[in-house]
Amino acid sequence: MKRLLPVVCAVLLLTAACGEDKKEAPKTDSAPASAPAAESAAPSASAGASAKASAKTSGQAGKLEFSTVGKLTGELFTKDPDCKFGQWDANSTGVEPKYRSSVASFKQFDCYEKKGDALPHRGQQALFVEFKAANAARAYAQDQAKSYPTLLAGSTVVVGGTGLQATDMKAWLESVNETIGGTGQIAA
Repeated sequence: MKRLLPVVCAVLLLTAACGEDKKEAPKTDSAPASAPAAESAAPSASAGASAKASAKTSGQAGKLEFSTVGKLTGELFTKDPDCKFGQWDANSTGVEPKYRSSVASFKQFDCYEKKGDALPHRGQQALFVEFKAANAARAYAQDQAKSYPTLLAGSTVVVGGTGLQATDMKAWLESVNETIGGTGQIAA
């Protein structure tokens, strides 16, 4: 993720300069239809456990849904002291150029010091990438797994970042995988 930070910063600056407003969804107790934005809470030792408990009641077995991943991510990541405010954004430059034509949908979770900041404090702490074909997803997941914890489920890949020291990314991916009955493959 560190290698993409300069690209992310440039895109965010361009986005801000062009006047594109950041979109955020209200924090709710149920799985949102779109990306959640959540205010932070103090880190907790049971953060992974609460995400796992939520995971068991969310999602559709076998199919990884963004609404479920988004909810779990917002709930867990904003408990980390380096993610006081987090939000999902669609930014296809977060995928390496060789994979972009194969991507059907891309979202990244960025962490901010406070709501309204122009640049993230910790960028790309989670990636949710849906591919047009499973073989492209598999190749992307294998590349990402060389440096980051990665979950492959069919034609969808979820990647965890490295900037949140108080967050166990592998436990988070295990929670996400539980939402689809454990049918995905985790590589760390």
